[in-house]
Parts: sequence; structure tokens; C-alpha cells
Amino acid sequence: MAVEDTEENGAKCICGTCKSYPGNEPWLYCARGKSPQDINQVECICPSCPVWAENDLGGTYYCVSGRA
Repeated sequence: MAVEDTEENGAKCICGTCKSYPGNEPWLYCARGKSPQDINQVECICPSCPVWAENDLGGTYYCVSGRA
């Protein structure tokens, strides 16, 4: 099931606290798709995100790979 791009999920999203986050763009990559910026893959925190857990996601680095 796809992650919904909702205000509620956006409020739970922790992308902005990730060391890989490029800054100054929308979060919630698992719902919105990959970043248009180059991502320095440092340490993915997707597995610690409530949105990741609530949607039973298994992947990481949605900022690089795109929607879940």
C-alpha cells in the first residue's frame, strides 16, 4: 500500500532530522518521491520514523529511490 501524502503524515515525518536530508524542500519522501537534489547518504533514519512503522515499510533512502 502506498503512503498517503497527508498533513497528518507530514507532521509525523522525521526526514528533516536525518543527516542525509538536503534541506529546504518538502519532506515525506516515502509518499512524495525522491529528492531532486543529490543526497549524501550518511545514515538513513527511515526505520525510526512513525510513518515508516505505521505503513509497514521495509525500504530506506526514499529520498534517493522514490516513493514506497
